[in-house]
Amino acid sequence: MAYSLLRIIFVALILAISATSSLGRREKSEIEKDLRDLCSQTNRTKECWYVIKSELNRFTDADGSKGVAGVVIDLAIAKAGEIHGELNKLYSGSTDENLKFKYISCSKNYNDANRNLELAKKMLDSSHNRFITVEIYDTVQELRSCMLEFTKDSFDPAHISDKNKEFGLYVGIVKVATNRLLQEKNQKVQK
Repeated sequence: MAYSLLRIIFVALILAISATSSLGRREKSEIEKDLRDLCSQTNRTKECWYVIKSELNRFTDADGSKGVAGVVIDLAIAKAGEIHGELNKLYSGSTDENLKFKYISCSKNYNDANRNLELAKKMLDSSHNRFITVEIYDTVQELRSCMLEFTKDSFDPAHISDKNKEFGLYVGIVKVATNRLLQEKNQKVQK
C-alpha cells in the first residue's frame, strides 16, 4: 500500500514538473514549423534552414513574430560583428595598399550594417517599428557597397565575397522575419 502511494505521488510529481516546465513555451514542432515557413519565404530556403536549425534552441522562448525577428536580428548582428572583426584583422595584416583600402572600406560597411541592425532591433519594442524596413534597407545597401569592392574580377585572397554572400543570407532572413512582423501588426491595426 505504501509502495502504491509513493508510486502515485512520484507520477503526480513528474506530471506536475513537466506541465510547469512547458507553460509559456511553444512546442518544438510548432516552432520548427513556423521557422521552416519563414525560411520558405527567403530565396535561399535550404541555407536559411541550415542556419536556423543550428540555432533552434534560441527560438524556444521567442514569443511570436516579434520574438523570432529579435532572435534573427541577433544572429545577423553576431555574423556582421564576426566579419567586421575579420576585416579589421585583414586590414592590419595586409601590406597591399589596394587590399587595405578594400578591407577598411568593407569594415566600415559592416560597422554601419551592425549599427542599422541594432537600431532595427530597438525599434521592435517601440512605436516606430515602421522604420525597421528603412534600417534593413540601409543594411542591404552597406552589404552591396562591400560586395562592389570585391567583384568577380577583383583579387580576393581572404574570400570576402563568400563572407558577403553568407551575411546576405542572414540579411535575407531578417527581411522576411521583420516583414512578417510588420504585416502582422498592420493586420491588427486594420481590425
